[in-house]
Amino acid sequence: MYTSQSHRRVRGVIPQWPPPPQTRRVRRPLGAVRWLWAALGVVVVAGVVVVVVRPGSTPTRAIQSTDVGTTSPTTTARVVASSTIPSAPSTTKAPVAPSTAAASGPVKAQSVPLGDYAGESNPAGIAAFAASTGAHPVLATDYLDKTDGWDDMDSAANVAGWSHTPYRLVLGVSILPGTGTMAQGATGAYDQYFTILAHNLIADDEANAILRLGWEFNGNWFPWSVATAAQASDFAAYWRQIVTTMRAVPGEQFQFLWNPNGPSPTSYSPDQAYPGDAYVDYVGTDDYDNYWGNGAFVPSVAWQNQLNQQWGLDWLVSFAAEHHKAIAIPEWSDEYRPDGHGLGDDPSFIDHMAAWFVANKVAFADVWCYDSSATYRNDLLDGTFPKALAEFKLDFG
Repeated sequence: MYTSQSHRRVRGVIPQWPPPPQTRRVRRPLGAVRWLWAALGVVVVAGVVVVVVRPGSTPTRAIQSTDVGTTSPTTTARVVASSTIPSAPSTTKAPVAPSTAAASGPVKAQSVPLGDYAGESNPAGIAAFAASTGAHPVLATDYLDKTDGWDDMDSAANVAGWSHTPYRLVLGVSILPGTGTMAQGATGAYDQYFTILAHNLIADDEANAILRLGWEFNGNWFPWSVATAAQASDFAAYWRQIVTTMRAVPGEQFQFLWNPNGPSPTSYSPDQAYPGDAYVDYVGTDDYDNYWGNGAFVPSVAWQNQLNQQWGLDWLVSFAAEHHKAIAIPEWSDEYRPDGHGLGDDPSFIDHMAAWFVANKVAFADVWCYDSSATYRNDLLDGTFPKALAEFKLDFG
């Protein structure tokens, strides 16, 4: 999903509700120091100190599966508070069968690192989301300009808004921002723009951003849409050029998320658009509660379709295991759509996704909590989704 992200427009097409509170950084203790007293009531064994570090209390940055580049001594990478985002699994991991078990009541999914999209460069919106749901988001979703040319894309003007927040950035990177072709990109013709982008992200303290290059490439709504096997080959080659270029910039700690769209069937196979394990850290898909199948338009049938479609959740589990990659879901939510294909206020979708995240050890999941228009709605806080919001609080709060 994408809403126009030009930094020249006024942010927030739909007024936010409730009004976002002031964002406040919270310092978490790095450990607890306890003195050990001897027995016998009054005898103190002096000088004995036991240091107890509470699990999860020390903020740590996820370690790249392939750590390339030298960290600049003047660059401090942002750390993720209260939760570590898993790296790609070990290459010794054996393939596993997809987990398709249905949820049976509220699922405790608080262990799944959670993120949110609340609008362009809007940390206060994520704070409001956390306060309203009881969840503890540690990631933020945002997007680079996709229509106004290379200068607007690689300037990353909206990224600075995340620089002094506790959220690790999951960033949609427009690989053809209204100009250029995939075939030219595959030759390295645009490498200089991604060098500039890497420098700008590092300067904004986003050296450890998770980058979604050409997200939803198997759809038909972006300039980098991939419709044929030949285009899939160009996409994969272009991806390799971008990753190689950005990893060559000193101080980078980027990770790269290969990210198709769930309900977008293609004539080519996923492998034809895959750039190779050395160029990918996470694999994932965008998954919204919608349905275009021939069966009954009910949540149970729609969920089975989410699992079974060509680029669906069952495929994703198998593909991730085959390539020894961690799974990430960078966009998901309940959905009302003007074309009538959204399931609306569907709490079962929230519960199914929570159970699927836990069963398949998802590295992180970023919910889309934003209304693209008055009739295209995904914001769990806008009053349209009371049942889904209640379920979300049970599962993630």
